[in-house]
Amino acid sequence: MLLIGLTGGIATGKSTVSKIFSSPPHSLPVIDADSLAHTVILPGTPAYRKILQNFLSTTPGLLHDPESDPNPSPHGASINRKVLGRRVFGTSDANKRDIKILNSIVHPAVRWAIFRGIVHYWLRGHWAVVLDIPLLFESRLDLYCGVSLLVGLEPELQLERLVKRDSFLTRDDAEKRIASQMPLDKKIGFADVVIWNNDSKEELEREIGLFVQRYRSGRPWIWTLAMQVFWPATGVVIAWRLLGNFLKRRRMDAKAAAKQE
Repeated sequence: MLLIGLTGGIATGKSTVSKIFSSPPHSLPVIDADSLAHTVILPGTPAYRKILQNFLSTTPGLLHDPESDPNPSPHGASINRKVLGRRVFGTSDANKRDIKILNSIVHPAVRWAIFRGIVHYWLRGHWAVVLDIPLLFESRLDLYCGVSLLVGLEPELQLERLVKRDSFLTRDDAEKRIASQMPLDKKIGFADVVIWNNDSKEELEREIGLFVQRYRSGRPWIWTLAMQVFWPATGVVIAWRLLGNFLKRRRMDAKAAAKQE
């Protein structure tokens, strides 16, 4: 089974691409890391308790008021993600420290949920599954993917779409959220395929169609069948793919380090 790692900066149209993948004629299963990230921090979960331990006492308004809580639960008030976002997104040392703490809490829980989803679809014989992961390269989950697909967008257009989409954000807030992510040029260096979303949805659909045609023609269903019948082949294929991705990542990291010197 081919793992397609889908990523892109905030408001670049990654969700639109994800919907194109999951809709006919492609009808590919999609594992949405953002959706899982919301689920793993619901009241009563281990990640929820850890976030409160680290941020509650120093973040006013971190929890929703019980009377206006959009996700009422007997396990406690839900986390106000807008407030938490203002706390962790930015370029200051404090922001970087806080986002690192938050990621160390949320990422392990999301990874486990992603793994369960992959096994679920693999057992059902799907030829591919899309892993919709905003921080694909930052979390190094691209190492486990057969192909990484980046949705690109010109920076000014990205800012414009973000402010329009999330009206609760000021322009300054939007710029901070964009700045807190890996720069576009670095993502392009890591990605196997880049699809630009500067044009119409029809053009985007055409590009996705060509992408699916290209990778489905590789007959991944044969590998799926082989790995279901011959279990040792699973370990060999995974190890080979991991090695290739690891070496690619090491070359890119070395190149980035050389530029900084």
